[in-house]
Amino acid sequence: MCDTVLTLPAPRARYSEAAHIQAREDHGPDIVENLLCLCPNCHVLFDAGARVLTDDCTIIDTVTGKPHGKIRLHQWHFIDARYIRHHRQRWLGPA
Repeated sequence: MCDTVLTLPAPRARYSEAAHIQAREDHGPDIVENLLCLCPNCHVLFDAGARVLTDDCTIIDTVTGKPHGKIRLHQWHFIDARYIRHHRQRWLGPA
């Protein structure tokens, strides 16, 4: 979601987290189609509803309503839009 690279004490070490799009507490499955690889800051923002995704994976700041570009996905990583919609509706309500 952002271009921040966190450097840990080990040289050139990078850290990211697997974020469930549809939260596990909302019965989101533990499958690749329901996961994003995010930096810790973006993970917190996503889990708190400060960032949501449109169906085409555009990142929306829910505080300002402004887009932040599209999330970058690996060519083999497919996201199921059902999970994106569930996350968005959890924070913004029905469309």
